[in-house]
Amino acid sequence: MFLRHAKFDPDKARGRIAAVERWLHDCRNEIGDISTLRGPMFSEMYGQNFLGILGPVAERRTREGAVISVLLPHNMQPLNDPSMLLKWNVWMLSRAVHDPYIQVCGQIVLETFENFSLLHSIRFQQVPHAIMKKNFKFAQECMPFRMRGIWLVHQPKWIGILFALAKPFLSSKLRARVRMFGSDVESLHQLIDPSVLPAAFGGSHPDCGAAWFAAELEREEKEER
Repeated sequence: MFLRHAKFDPDKARGRIAAVERWLHDCRNEIGDISTLRGPMFSEMYGQNFLGILGPVAERRTREGAVISVLLPHNMQPLNDPSMLLKWNVWMLSRAVHDPYIQVCGQIVLETFENFSLLHSIRFQQVPHAIMKKNFKFAQECMPFRMRGIWLVHQPKWIGILFALAKPFLSSKLRARVRMFGSDVESLHQLIDPSVLPAAFGGSHPDCGAAWFAAELEREEKEER
């Protein structure tokens, strides 16, 4: 997986692995023993339906093959344990090993701000600064798959407030990959077939990520038999 990300350059792959090791060391107090992380631990967080990964079938990808992660921030409730966001990153690494699409084609993050209010934005501010910083660091320096884009739809005019919160954590490369579609979902559908998207993104698919999570829990259970 790390070799694929590095285009089979061993030195670059080792550098990325070293970055993951440093990140895990920095997060050791929040994450604890990574060998104990299991999918069911995230059922409550994932069940809020504020994040999802489309799948498990390969057809639910962008037209260029990238994996689609969706965010619906209006569904997010305050987390009892914000460190679950960091633990989720580690668990996702263990699942990405089985997904050649994310290794080869990368992923895009698709986020809708429909029904999102300033009150919801306060919930993001309640996530500790240190957790947010470590979360963004993982995305930019540790992930062994490429972030192809961060695509926003139905973003409000005051979106700048959220960007002001996130900007200190975003590299110039990642900021350049942010694209705002507003209400122009037709342009989004030129990049992603609407038949694979949930209704929140102008699509017709009934699933918003639950199928992928259920499939990964089943796969993980079989791995441990």
